[in-house]
Amino acid sequence: MPHRSRARVILGFTAVALAALGVLSPLLAAPPPTIRRTPLTAPSTVFRARSLEREPDDGGACGTRIERALELYQDRLDRALEQGLPTSYSIDSAGIAVMEDDGTFFYSGPGQNQVLDVAAVAQAFYRTHGDDYDALAIYLASGLSTWLGSNTALASAYVVKNDVQGIGLDLFDLGAGLATPPGLHNLLSMNGLNRYPADPDSVFSDPGDTFNALDVLAHEFGHRWLAYVMVDSAGQPVPALLGRAFQHWNFFADVDSSVMEGCDWISPAPDSFVTDGVSDGYGRLDQYLMGLRSAAEIDSFFVVNDPADIQPPGTYAPNSIPEVGVTCRGRATFWHVSDIDGGPRVPDAASSPHAFHVAVVLVTPHGVAPSDSDMAKLGRIRSRFVPYFASATGGRATMNLELQSHAGRVRIDHSPLRDTEDASQPRALGARVTIAQAGIRLAVDPGSVRAFARTNGGSWTAISLSPAASDSFAGALPPAPSGSVVEYYLYAASDSAGIDATDPAGGASAPYLYHVGPDVTPPAITHVPVAECGVDRLPVSLLARITDNASLDSAWVEYSVNGGATSSAALNVAGRDSFSVSLGAGLEVGDVFTYRFAARDRAASPNLGFSNVAFDTMRIEKDWLEDFENGTPTVWLHVPLRRRDPWTLSHQRSSGSSGTAWKAGADDTLPYPPHLDGALITPFIFDLAPGTVLTFDHWWDLEADGTDAFDGAILEKQVGFDGAWTQVSLPDYTHHSRDPALGDLTPCWSGSSNGWHTEVIDLGGDGAGPVRFRFHMAADDFVGREGWYVDHLRVLYPGSTASVALPGQASLRIGPPSPNPARARLSQVIELPRDADVRWELFDLAGRRVALFWRGRRGAGVGQLTSPIPMALASGLYFSKVSIDGVTRSMARVALLR
Repeated sequence: MPHRSRARVILGFTAVALAALGVLSPLLAAPPPTIRRTPLTAPSTVFRARSLEREPDDGGACGTRIERALELYQDRLDRALEQGLPTSYSIDSAGIAVMEDDGTFFYSGPGQNQVLDVAAVAQAFYRTHGDDYDALAIYLASGLSTWLGSNTALASAYVVKNDVQGIGLDLFDLGAGLATPPGLHNLLSMNGLNRYPADPDSVFSDPGDTFNALDVLAHEFGHRWLAYVMVDSAGQPVPALLGRAFQHWNFFADVDSSVMEGCDWISPAPDSFVTDGVSDGYGRLDQYLMGLRSAAEIDSFFVVNDPADIQPPGTYAPNSIPEVGVTCRGRATFWHVSDIDGGPRVPDAASSPHAFHVAVVLVTPHGVAPSDSDMAKLGRIRSRFVPYFASATGGRATMNLELQSHAGRVRIDHSPLRDTEDASQPRALGARVTIAQAGIRLAVDPGSVRAFARTNGGSWTAISLSPAASDSFAGALPPAPSGSVVEYYLYAASDSAGIDATDPAGGASAPYLYHVGPDVTPPAITHVPVAECGVDRLPVSLLARITDNASLDSAWVEYSVNGGATSSAALNVAGRDSFSVSLGAGLEVGDVFTYRFAARDRAASPNLGFSNVAFDTMRIEKDWLEDFENGTPTVWLHVPLRRRDPWTLSHQRSSGSSGTAWKAGADDTLPYPPHLDGALITPFIFDLAPGTVLTFDHWWDLEADGTDAFDGAILEKQVGFDGAWTQVSLPDYTHHSRDPALGDLTPCWSGSSNGWHTEVIDLGGDGAGPVRFRFHMAADDFVGREGWYVDHLRVLYPGSTASVALPGQASLRIGPPSPNPARARLSQVIELPRDADVRWELFDLAGRRVALFWRGRRGAGVGQLTSPIPMALASGLYFSKVSIDGVTRSMARVALLR
């Protein structure tokens, strides 16, 4: 069912034909649906366990840490090895990859039905297996199921990659959106084993079924190439050969009893026809499209047109389920492979692979081992499918279901020792040693765990570590004289020769080290200053990361108001080495608040460290200035709407060289997972006055094709405490949504933004307010990309000249635009604390850039930017924007008089 396929389909593909997919709801909004000629990113087909049943609605088819880039990167590596919950039952057994649910394999879909996230399963599989497989056939343990649109839908195929021309599909590769390797072409979602007969050769028990378990697997595997072709009729492509959802063969097509539906028709007399076979394997046309037969080996094939006098009586259509013994009168239209729209198959049979490799996967619930009965049943399917596939292809292809099992790896987790002033005592050393399991199970060799240490570049000495708990080991490094530098690393091995590890990874070439002797290094404090804060945003949350080379004793914040006496306040622990404090309650517009973080270590002669010895200065303004570098007040909300909440604070990107932004797309992993629909909601904005504006920067990378957005983002607003949420009309939406979560054909942002963009929204039409906004992002149920980032949000009131200090630098000053009102020229004075890239632009009320006044490198010190104003601009209100090193630092109103 081509929810996203580039299969050449025609209108008439009804919403009913999509209902079985469950995940295809974006097309159900308005009949007749728009056919989406895009890569397959939804199930390619749904096999119905009860083939004759035709249901009316089912036609078959906050974060607080700052500057954590390195830590986050390591966290992502760790998650890649141990995603979610521990999976002690994941193992390759009897040629089957048992994958225990790590908590990411399922989500709640439409109607709260359980849906298998095939991308999550695939990613888990490839963490412990190589790129050796054309497809993964994913079965679920008895009792598990996946919702495919109806209770009777059984299996589906997700085509990940098509590199073949002439089969009715465009070339595409969705591997990046699924985080799967280049060799994968197909993901087969085969559903729960309890739905299959015990004997893989037995036909399903429901009346009218013609498939057995092997036919189902062959059918879904065949959807890599089948059946999408149109044929050329008088210069027009027509779906004469296609039946159900235009991804199966026509009931009236003579396709040699193909497992892809369609029948084997014979003509015992002129204009008389009868079906004498169904579901016997891959027909000649199938084999041509699979690259197993050349065009020269295919004679013509026909379709019965205008059927009449059908026996047994009934309603038969191109999408009917194949049936043996149906007779009719009609007229045959003959076709040949040369009639296939799109030209000949490339590569041809001589150059195409005839050997295929599929991994059989069994998903079990978390904490549950695979049952013997499930392993036996799936084992029978697996063993029988190899000869079945050879027969189904007429001996022209082979199927390999063997696993290329890989062993796990040894992991050593250790907190490096810090400097010490004590030269008389040994240093306690501890580590956790485990196995990141893969297909071949390993265990830690406890006798192998040791440390290697040396002093002042001498010889390495081995030090044994003894078991301290089930997976923990402990030992001690000997004391070293004052003034020494001690280097060390840890080593551990598995019970399999050659599989071992060192920590750090470089071992002797890049070891850990610490100094012994007097500590003269003060604590290091990292903080992003807040130069201006809106009075409505008080108290403000301030964050600092505080570390010490040896041992931290205490930390606090010192502050004063309007040059008064200095006070201090305790800090709250906000992470392993992060601290927070909430300050500024009761301050008023115009107040000046100075502050600095301070810390003391535990050295014999304690050292003091400060975030800024000279204090940082924060001015209280009417404007809102939200950069999220110090977290965000609790009055910001992020909530799920119809699906999963995608919003989180992220260090992955920011509107500048580094920092924090809100991201819709689920933490810092790539790509984002499916089934997202959530909103980031601002606090209410009060006391609106004519000329008040909202500005923000955003960056996005969302799934789209052409102007269709499968994943999209919009801005919505609510006026009044009980007002309805409505979309903000903006001129630079790039796409139209195909997802009902945003509204079908709703203008939205999607695709790739190719950099950060600034939006300017005039709030003058909302009366006195209050008003609040929500950033709404939705993603469908398959391919993901990077996501949507929102940063540097400002609410600018009339008369403001907002600016922000550069992190870790002296003050940055940007003067107001002058003259104002302006007629022909405009100037702005800026003072830079260091050399920087400066960009000066002019925007209209709709957020469109209407002039680029300046772009280039400026030296430190005071300077003036001056530029003529384009004569084409009409009188009105505009906004002068100054960016420093890619970060918006000033947004000020300019009245233009002409």
